[in-house]
Amino acid sequence: MRSPLTLVVGQRLWQGCAGLVTVAVITSTLSHEQQGWYYTFISIAALYSIFEMGLSAALLQLSAHMFVNLHWLDGGRVGGDGSDRFQSFLSSSARMYLFMALLFVVLAFLVGNHLFSQRQSPDMSMLMWMGPWVALILLTGANMMTLPFLAIVEGTGEVSEVYKVRLVQGVLGALLTWAALSSGAWLWAAVMMPFAGFLVVCCWLLFRRVGLIWTVIRTLSGDEFDWLSNIWPHQWRLGLHWVCVFFMSQLATPILFYYQDPVVAGRMGLSLTVAHMLGIIAQSWIARHVPMMSQAVARREWLILDHIFRRDFIQSVCVFLLGAMALVIIFLLLMDTPYISRLLPFWEFVGLLVFVFFYHINGALSAQLRSFRREPLVWVSVVGALLILPGSILQAHSTSSGVVLVMLVVQSLIVFPLSLILWRHYNRLWRGG
Repeated sequence: MRSPLTLVVGQRLWQGCAGLVTVAVITSTLSHEQQGWYYTFISIAALYSIFEMGLSAALLQLSAHMFVNLHWLDGGRVGGDGSDRFQSFLSSSARMYLFMALLFVVLAFLVGNHLFSQRQSPDMSMLMWMGPWVALILLTGANMMTLPFLAIVEGTGEVSEVYKVRLVQGVLGALLTWAALSSGAWLWAAVMMPFAGFLVVCCWLLFRRVGLIWTVIRTLSGDEFDWLSNIWPHQWRLGLHWVCVFFMSQLATPILFYYQDPVVAGRMGLSLTVAHMLGIIAQSWIARHVPMMSQAVARREWLILDHIFRRDFIQSVCVFLLGAMALVIIFLLLMDTPYISRLLPFWEFVGLLVFVFFYHINGALSAQLRSFRREPLVWVSVVGALLILPGSILQAHSTSSGVVLVMLVVQSLIVFPLSLILWRHYNRLWRGG
């Protein structure tokens, strides 16, 4: 059986390498303007994270705490003391995601319809973008409904199994995306990742965890699990945090699309994608042991918690720094090629790498604190969003460099220092000094 690290890193490495191939395919098949539309599509579809409100992270943490005295049976059934409550928890989570997915589909359609209508032209009619946009939000909504199953199974310690599923999702989604781009499908290529994600999870549930489906159906009308007292006190803070993170890290592309043009938005979208790919790979060293950290907190094993986090944090930071240096070298070597013209200018690209570096560190600190089922850094995220969002809008009227500068200054000089101070404070407080 493969270790969690092998599968987590393998899945994240595939995301990173496949993302680089996607960049090459996009620059070879799409014009500058088409690239802008493509990345703006993806950025607006990422609105699902606002409606999901970080609930999957909350479910992962709670399932890790609840599963201490439980065990898996054949076919995805659960046994042990408290299994009825765990099943009710699963069913309640599935119902909540159904509601959030429906809300996302309706509101995302309205937002996208307004934004894309502003950039219509004789060469870009509604018929060209409406079909792919509707398909994208419907499949993204369908994908949302699969998230509680993955989060809860991962939280019970089955990290390897969940990352196998995610790896297959990534491989199939990338292959379909490349095929769509190469065949001239353009905006339909943006639909391929959520389509592959939904298809793979459905197959996994039917063939490996069908008991989860029957559990949801059997307890669909049950009310044993108290959502308000068990989830909501943690989720609203976590949800607010993820909303603010979205505002800080994802809105730059649609803002530039609206205030400037698709070409500038495309450069920002591609540059952010490359920078975030590096962050995703580096985060593997943190993500692999999130359930173990939660269980260490549940047992008050502080030395184990500290050992896991310290080791993984150092490794993830080293991976990010080495990757950032490699990206800078590649940028300089390819300076005069058509590929680099699709990215932001050199110093703006470096600024985004530094921004994502501090974003990555803040994410690691938040992941460790969530082991306590708390979200104290939410107010730091609120401050960051309230500064970055209006600052980006003001700068977007004139230049993309101003948007990058706002993101970098707020993240590195305000959000990161405050997060580090609070992280140290609450780790001492929650352990009794």
